[in-house]
Amino acid sequence: MARPAVSSLRLGWNGVAEPERMEKALSSEGTPPKVYSLLMTVGVPVLSAEAMRLLDQLTMEQDGVPSLLLMERAGFGVFQKLCEWFAPIENRSVAVVVGKGNNGGDGMVIARYLHEAGARVRLWLTCDPSQFQGDSIVQWRMVQSLGISAVRLPQSPQPELFGEEEVIVDALLGTGARGTVVPPLSEVIEAMNRSGRPIVAVDIPSGLNADTGAVMGAAVQATYTVTMAFPKRGFFQNAGPQHVGHWVAVPIGVVPSRVAQVEASAWLVTESLGCDWLPRWAPDTHKGHRGHVLVVGGSVGMVGAPALSAISALRVGAGLATVGCPARVQPQVASFYPELMTLPLPDEGLGTLTIEGVHWLAERLAKFSVLVLGPGLGQSETVGRAVLELLARWSALGRPLVVDADGLNWLARLGNDVPLPTRTVLTPHPGEAARLLQLDTAEIQQERYGAAQAIAERYRAVCVLKGAYTLIAADERIWVVPIAEPSLGTGGSGDVLTGVIAGFLAQGLAPEPSAIVGAYLHAETGRHLACQMARAYTAEELSRALVRRV
Repeated sequence: MARPAVSSLRLGWNGVAEPERMEKALSSEGTPPKVYSLLMTVGVPVLSAEAMRLLDQLTMEQDGVPSLLLMERAGFGVFQKLCEWFAPIENRSVAVVVGKGNNGGDGMVIARYLHEAGARVRLWLTCDPSQFQGDSIVQWRMVQSLGISAVRLPQSPQPELFGEEEVIVDALLGTGARGTVVPPLSEVIEAMNRSGRPIVAVDIPSGLNADTGAVMGAAVQATYTVTMAFPKRGFFQNAGPQHVGHWVAVPIGVVPSRVAQVEASAWLVTESLGCDWLPRWAPDTHKGHRGHVLVVGGSVGMVGAPALSAISALRVGAGLATVGCPARVQPQVASFYPELMTLPLPDEGLGTLTIEGVHWLAERLAKFSVLVLGPGLGQSETVGRAVLELLARWSALGRPLVVDADGLNWLARLGNDVPLPTRTVLTPHPGEAARLLQLDTAEIQQERYGAAQAIAERYRAVCVLKGAYTLIAADERIWVVPIAEPSLGTGGSGDVLTGVIAGFLAQGLAPEPSAIVGAYLHAETGRHLACQMARAYTAEELSRALVRRV
């Protein structure tokens, strides 16, 4: 399916397309304007299964919303999205696969609305109707009264079973599912996945753990996921991004102010948040007002990285940018962009950062607003002492610092006692995060939220854990950039992000908003390029595109 272009600084809630969906959903159906405004300012919560269960309970017990009404609104929300994605819905053949729990009850609501809209609906039952409980019993009676076709699935269903249907609705298991999915349910899931039909998951793809994003034996590969009220924790780690597909949240009657009574696992970055934190320039602003970024890095064979970081800082508004690099490679670094200044650091002809180079640089540090350490730095043994000395000198100034690439690797090797200023941002990819925490990369990916928070706490810094749905961990909360753009996986992309964050720091933003806005803008720019270009793009093209997005 072709991805639409997106406008400047528009939030893509489902990580791929249709950026205004969540805003429309949250603002519709009676959400109080003040509460809506609050949510869009502080972000949208990402909830665990337990937090969502508690939110439902509070809604029923404190706000007087019957559980049957929550189910009705959930099903109607999915029905609306089906009408939107598969228009015209009339005469469309739809299979609704239902389990015995509340998720199956949602599915029966969907079937009713589809039937009334003229679709050809078939309910596929995974249990005997006598096993339905609670609100699902009520829904089953209504489905029967309408004469909707309902058929028990065979013991070993095959993909050909859904050959007559154009769309499959997965209402098999909900967010409360635990334990390994075993036959016959695992066979139902495999048959759906192999059917070749688009699948719309209700609340969460069946078999996907709502908290960890792990596949519990077997999980539905959804084309779309319509989740209830707020996105779930498992959407953004492990197998979540591959199984959830394009996701959207729909309102079900939960009072948004109740969110304060449950613990959110994280918060999504919103468009309003990003726009509100962008630097504002006075009419008489000049380059001196917008800060001076110093990028220290570069070594033989890795001269492009520091230049990319520095030019990216300028492209998001920094006033000046200088690359401090070994004298041996300075001519190459200086040849990339005429807008950049360079400082050739004494290196004894080694082409790496040396203690002599840092001593020479120390006399000039006071004129810089932000230090970026790491792009192209290299891991030669001579670099370690120089890094330690430079960090000590810079920390004494108390100015913002961004550490990336080999800077992070040296941080991991030198230990927790490395002096870092209070306004520090670390930007690891999963492998670098693993080294910072002395774990395996697989362990980082299994629990990205915890890993980001652990790095932030250990190094007393803001951590930007890169990857699909980049995480930003700060003192009080974790933020999720709601964009998973695989085209950003190209050499130099991380150097661009580092420069973007440094550019915002130079203009006076604090570390947390600099990291949030920088990571969002970087991902949004990458997605925009992917939509507009019919080929892969380079980090240089990504950096150039920044000036059209700010």
